[in-house]
Amino acid sequence: MIRYAVQLQTRYDGLVIATFPDLPGVTALGCDDEEALSEAGRALADALAGYAEEGVEAPAPMARGAAMIAAAPVARPIPA
Repeated sequence: MIRYAVQLQTRYDGLVIATFPDLPGVTALGCDDEEALSEAGRALADALAGYAEEGVEAPAPMARGAAMIAAAPVARPIPA
C-alpha cells in the first residue's frame, strides 16, 4: 500500500475538504474531519486505480503530514 499525506481544511460553510499535496486534483468533501478522511480514502483509491488503468505510475508521495492515508489501487466497476 502507498501512503499519502492528506490535508484537511474547513470551508466557510463548515464542510471539510481533504486534499493530497502530492496528487493535485484529488479531493474529497465531508461534513466533519472523520467523514472527509473516509471519503479521501475512497478518492485516493480511485485515483490510484485511474493511474493503473492508464498504465502510468502514480506520483511518489513526497509530503509528510499529520494525517496519512494508505490505499491500494483497485479495479473500477464496469459501467452497466
